[in-house]
Amino acid sequence: MKMVSELVKYLKDPHAKKVQHYKERYQELDDLSNVAVDIGDASAYKSLQAEMKEVFFEYLTAVVVDSIYRLAPYVLIIWIISLKWPTITIPFVNWQVDIFGAFLVSYLLLHVGKWLIKPIKSIVYRLGLFGLGSSEATKI
Repeated sequence: MKMVSELVKYLKDPHAKKVQHYKERYQELDDLSNVAVDIGDASAYKSLQAEMKEVFFEYLTAVVVDSIYRLAPYVLIIWIISLKWPTITIPFVNWQVDIFGAFLVSYLLLHVGKWLIKPIKSIVYRLGLFGLGSSEATKI
């Protein structure tokens, strides 16, 4: 069961350890660079800055590869759906839209909705519009 859990964690975020390693290494080099500035060692500072650039670009590479791995399932889903339905028709306006565009717009709306739901939910609860006012919430 532990192996299955680790496999699922790896498939969900395959480069998490590598990204975290580069992030920690960059922070460590930044701290050492600040120490080199404090003690006035220019050669150590220059050496640390060169290594920081290398670590930063390795970090960026790992983040880009990780984001490609995260997008791959969506591309596969779009491809499979487009084999059956290359276009869909929007009912009331009778527009034909490519499945890729419809999927992309629905995906973006889903994430924008998730992003907007938190502030809206806090405002609604603060105003007590769900029937659970602040005085009733403290009684529970």
